Amino acid sequence: MTLTDTALAFMSRWPDPARFLPSIGEYFADDCLYENIGLSKTRGPTEAIAFFEAFMKQVPLVAIKVDLLAIAEAGDAVLTERVDHFVAADGSTLMSIPLMGIMKFRDGKLYEWRDYFDTKPFRP
Repeated sequence: MTLTDTALAFMSRWPDPARFLPSIGEYFADDCLYENIGLSKTRGPTEAIAFFEAFMKQVPLVAIKVDLLAIAEAGDAVLTERVDHFVAADGSTLMSIPLMGIMKFRDGKLYEWRDYFDTKPFRP
């Protein structure tokens, strides 16, 4: 399995509310740095899950549908250009965020994940 396959498998779980948060525990290394540049930074799956749980209370999303526009693999990294659609419990789209991301893998687990996007919609 290539790193691209691993990244695609991880993202394939996001649209399913029952698999979204558990996928973090499944794919994150214990020391994984997850960062939304300019907004948040967590270390490890427990912090990342807590971040998403708090975020999901503010923005009532239950899942994320991904439109993958481009993907590339280089060394231990998978680079993505995507549009993440935040999905509500009724299936409607709450917001859509175009972004670029980098996922770095070690032994099949994410050890760094950074997403770069316009943070203006998330600021007061």
